[in-house]
Amino acid sequence: MAPSPPTRRPPPSTARFVTPRSLFNWGRTASPPPPEFQYHDVPPPFPMSLLSNTHLKGTQKKTPINHSNPLLLLDDQSISRELRCCYKATVDGFTATDFHRRCDFKGPCVIIASTTTALKFGGFSPEGYRSTDDYYDTLDAFLFYWSDFSDDQVVILPKVGGSGAALFDYARGGPQFGADGLLIGPPMTAVMGVFTGPDSSAGEGDLRRARSRLGLSYARRPDGKESLFGDEGKVELDEE
Repeated sequence: MAPSPPTRRPPPSTARFVTPRSLFNWGRTASPPPPEFQYHDVPPPFPMSLLSNTHLKGTQKKTPINHSNPLLLLDDQSISRELRCCYKATVDGFTATDFHRRCDFKGPCVIIASTTTALKFGGFSPEGYRSTDDYYDTLDAFLFYWSDFSDDQVVILPKVGGSGAALFDYARGGPQFGADGLLIGPPMTAVMGVFTGPDSSAGEGDLRRARSRLGLSYARRPDGKESLFGDEGKVELDEE
């Protein structure tokens, strides 16, 4: 009787465990959310009656007024219409890039500025800023200034000549009301449509400088002067 053939064992398996891979980024660590925008703790440096004829009017808390900041922009970002300061030039910078980095897409806003001679002035923009290199038509925008350095007597200069070209929103410039009503840090090079060169910051405006001519787009002052600043058509803004 012949012996039984030896039992053959199957060769060891060469199969490997395959780690599942997602093709749709499932399970991967998500990028951290962008940091929350930090507003400046600055109370509105103007009487709230200034906004009584705008949609920003509302009940406001009475807070001390701080006049130590030369250039402020406050915007409406809450249900209660509380105004918060999103741009402070002495902290955020005086370039047009600094201005739009802090102010774009913040909604309607109030701009406050002061000169080296302590003259305070500003404007209300119902459109806000978005760096569109375009202009907006509205009758709701206006300029204002403080009379005789009084904290309470604010003189309002409305839009005149129709609603056309009331506000300009240049990415390389600061706030501009009309073609010549008030320009703070206008672009140093011409803006041609929405096209820019390889460096869009080239020729950007310096928000330490402002100029004004009244009568064409915004009303003249009650004293007949054709500049928001009085006898001066151009001024330097205070850095302190």
